[in-house]
Amino acid sequence: MTSPDRTTMQDDLTALSVTSLLRLRERAFQSAGSGIVITDASQSDNPVIDVNPAFERITGHRRADVLGRSCRMLQSFRTDPAAIDEIRAGIAARRETSVVILNRRRDGTPFWNDLLIAPVFAPDGQLTHFVGIQTDITARKVAEDRTNFLARVSDQLGVSLDYRAALTGAAEQAVPLIADLFLVDLVSGDRGTDRVAATFADLEGGAHAGRLPDWTVQPEDNHGSALAIRTGRSQLIRSVADNESPSLARDADTLRRRTGDDLLSHLTVPLIARRRILGALTIATTSRSGRTLETADLHLMQDLARRVAMAIDNAMLYTEARMAVRARDQFLSIAAHELRTPVSSIKGYAQMLLRAQRKGEIPVERLKRSLETIDSSTDRLTLLTSDLLDVSRIRLGQLPLRSSEIDFAAKVRSVIQRFEESAVDTHRIDLIVAPGSYLVRADADRIDQVLTNLLENAAKYSPDSDRIALSLCVGDGQVRLSVHDSGIGLPPDGDRGIFEPFERAANALKHELPGLGLGLYICRGLIERHGGQIWAESAGEGLGTTFHVTIPTLGHGPDLNADHAIPLTFG
Repeated sequence: MTSPDRTTMQDDLTALSVTSLLRLRERAFQSAGSGIVITDASQSDNPVIDVNPAFERITGHRRADVLGRSCRMLQSFRTDPAAIDEIRAGIAARRETSVVILNRRRDGTPFWNDLLIAPVFAPDGQLTHFVGIQTDITARKVAEDRTNFLARVSDQLGVSLDYRAALTGAAEQAVPLIADLFLVDLVSGDRGTDRVAATFADLEGGAHAGRLPDWTVQPEDNHGSALAIRTGRSQLIRSVADNESPSLARDADTLRRRTGDDLLSHLTVPLIARRRILGALTIATTSRSGRTLETADLHLMQDLARRVAMAIDNAMLYTEARMAVRARDQFLSIAAHELRTPVSSIKGYAQMLLRAQRKGEIPVERLKRSLETIDSSTDRLTLLTSDLLDVSRIRLGQLPLRSSEIDFAAKVRSVIQRFEESAVDTHRIDLIVAPGSYLVRADADRIDQVLTNLLENAAKYSPDSDRIALSLCVGDGQVRLSVHDSGIGLPPDGDRGIFEPFERAANALKHELPGLGLGLYICRGLIERHGGQIWAESAGEGLGTTFHVTIPTLGHGPDLNADHAIPLTFG
């Protein structure tokens, strides 16, 4: 039988063990790395009755501020409804529930919460509390999501040559995963930029692409896509408020006025493939998410930019290859026709002379006509051969120039005179020369070649007109020649391809006008070798075409007097 003193001692030891155990549990509760929240299950809204310091650190909420409140304070409009339904179902069923849910900190920033909710029962089986254990897995989840994002975008870019559609899809996936704004700008043909994708976070009262169509597109900007395209360098601005860039301040003000959001961070990376800058990717964060872009975001975007640039370059190479094959096939077809005509003439007249020679009858007039035709056809073959050789030299950068000082105006007159003397058509050529010095340093033969080609084109493409107008002027250190015809004109955007080899305007083919499509390409190559430019303008089909040529003037020499400014008519 146990003595009273021994019983009392055991009771004291038990009380001491319980006290120590409670202190140990309290220390564990306070020291745990995971957030712990305890709610009162006896009340309908499961109010919070205690949280540990880790909960305060993870959520940013102070213990005193959350006591008596529902855990719904951690939810936001971005929280997955399915995860919320899973939690509600577990609480209703009084069972343990585990979910990964996107919660919101006190400052509004999101965090990924690996949440375990366990019910606590009294000895009599009555539900008394719920204990929630939180683990902040944001870093892991973001890394996984970003890896998956890169994989998805790579798949989209890899399965389709329509990179514009793939970039639009990438922008939609990137927001709000990576940032609140995602822009894609590509270099356009005229060295401007073309915005092919723009996605803004669909936040409460936030920005939308349609409300900021021209955001960050000023070519002189010292931030964003303009800077990345000019320099080929990435730019990370962690804090827009601390940056002194005027153009960035302008964009921040535009965003604030149109959406009410403050611009927080800004990041741009260039798209570079084979040392060519193709465009830029831009992301930014706003006050709606409260996020700040860091070095990890820069590395992610640089990785994405490499993949995007490679996809764009591959698509462009494929398009160029298809165009080259089409141009080759078109060239072979046209060249066969162009070569067949003079060859057939030479062959036909040669056979006719041979038959006449066998009979011993070669009338002088027939002999003369036959030899003239053979001579003309030979000249045509020589010209075609020369054009093909010039195309090859221009492409290889091996077109030689024998430059000297020449009077450009005098050269124009001499070419017009020769053209009129040899022309078989009835076009009248009007020339207006403004006063000025027309001395240039150029290869006289090559300039002659360009002028001859432009006059022949003007005559060929205006079969129903009898006039060609030329004008010469000097300004800004340039000699400028304009050649205008009243012929078939150019269709919309028809001036874009006519200076490429084997390319001709669509309406030239429709009118069945002969030509290989080499002349204007050669003209452009020759003029650019002289440091000048050549371009075409047309008001539309049937409204004629004007070709403009500029070449740097030497800036010295006698000015033409006023008498030369009057119209000069040839023919």
